Amino acid sequence: MQEEKYRISFTAGTLLMEETCAVAEVFLETGRDWNRTRECALRENLMRKEKVSTNKRLFSLVKQRIEVLNEEEQNLLVAGTNSVRRLLLLLAVCKAHSFIFDFIFINVRDCFFSMHEKITHANFNEFFNESKYVHPELETITDLTLRKIRQVIFRILEQAELIESIDTGILRRPYLPEHIERIIVKDNPKWLGIYLYSNNEINNAISLYE
Repeated sequence: MQEEKYRISFTAGTLLMEETCAVAEVFLETGRDWNRTRECALRENLMRKEKVSTNKRLFSLVKQRIEVLNEEEQNLLVAGTNSVRRLLLLLAVCKAHSFIFDFIFINVRDCFFSMHEKITHANFNEFFNESKYVHPELETITDLTLRKIRQVIFRILEQAELIESIDTGILRRPYLPEHIERIIVKDNPKWLGIYLYSNNEINNAISLYE
């Protein structure tokens, strides 16, 4: 089976917590009408950028992330506390961008369960170089773009509180409330891996909620 190609469009923005939640709120208020949501988002400058082109590009990125969440997850993104929103935004980012999911699921999780205290640029570079064998589209990425990808991903890890800061890279495992864990298992249990669950813990969660 051919692997899905990695798309690197996520470099346009990091976690975008305030922007995504603002757009998600309008999306629900309009009865999940993307045309009206886009019109409102650009009119009200929900992306908070000066250039119209930048606003449009960020809106497209935010839309892509909201769309991959199911209705239950979208509702929680709007109604939840900041900690719940952060968890769901990490889920949205990983569902929308398979490169970020794979990096966290494979590399970050391996560092965590190998008792490494932190994730480093060297870990990322190793993941990127190994991924080229399966994803030849990465061969065309320049060093400048690679630095941008790494910078954005580490900022996302920091904003999602998977690491203490981009400076230290110290790993932190998020706490998932039971109702969030249950919703994610119902969606697809593999997503628990982005919150640094082990394979055994994922299987236990499946048994608990099936």
